[in-house]
Amino acid sequence: MSYITDPFVIAAYRKLIISSYVETNSQLKWCPGAGCGKAVKGEPSDREPAVCTCGERFCFACAQDWHDPLSCRHMKMWRKKCSDDSETLNWINANTKPCPKCSVTIEKNGGCNHMSCKSSSCRYEFCWLCLGDWKNHAQCNRYVEDDNKTDSRSLSRKNLQRYLFYYNRFMAHQNSMKLEGKLYAKVEVKMDLMQALSMSWIEVQFLRRAVDALCECRRTLKYAYAFAYYLEANNMTTLFETNQSDLELATEQLSGMLEGDLEDNDLAELKRKVQDKYRYVELRRKKMLDHCAEGVELDSWVFCE
Repeated sequence: MSYITDPFVIAAYRKLIISSYVETNSQLKWCPGAGCGKAVKGEPSDREPAVCTCGERFCFACAQDWHDPLSCRHMKMWRKKCSDDSETLNWINANTKPCPKCSVTIEKNGGCNHMSCKSSSCRYEFCWLCLGDWKNHAQCNRYVEDDNKTDSRSLSRKNLQRYLFYYNRFMAHQNSMKLEGKLYAKVEVKMDLMQALSMSWIEVQFLRRAVDALCECRRTLKYAYAFAYYLEANNMTTLFETNQSDLELATEQLSGMLEGDLEDNDLAELKRKVQDKYRYVELRRKKMLDHCAEGVELDSWVFCE
């Protein structure tokens, strides 16, 4: 019997050994990032996301996208529900909506949910999430049930409408997160310009941190809607929805600032405005997540499943 000398067989054998070691070690998980293939060390009980050197942030317990405030169990349920064709096919137009004033079809190509109709005869400004007038816009994160419908067909329709209410907002923030990922290229150009105008490399990093904060808020908001879908209404949910609404409003303001206000030639004023806003959204995000965690620890949440 001779030794194996084929380099491909040797490489495959080594890969098998490493894979077996990672999969049987409770402190190691494969990074779920596309094409990564690296292992990350952590603990299943970790309250913070596992972060791979490729930049992927994920839940160490279930190896899915970081989903705070959603539990791993509800994350699994939500993913299954969203993959059910009988419901998702009812929402094939998630990326286009008619203008609520003139009915012209509008495509969402940016992360901000403050929309303006491009029709020269309209120019109506509205909220992408609820289609309400932006000038009078305050809150659209609360689902209001219609208690008048009781027959089985109406009940099924109401359940679907409730699901779509949360799914729509989940997808809106997910799509905004993807679109706003492109802001990194935009702020890099602005950072180069600011350095050319005498600011140091460290002084311009606030722009990258602002985009980081924006993307994390989008991630938190999308899973907050999945979290809300499974909640039964009580006093705790009212406070949760208020915190969620505050975070959502501040996130939209930061998004609008980064997408449209970077041409301000007063660099000191630009830095002040952006820093104030991204620090505020980080504060609101922490406040909402702390409240969610407190409810879990005190067993105050009531879930409908």
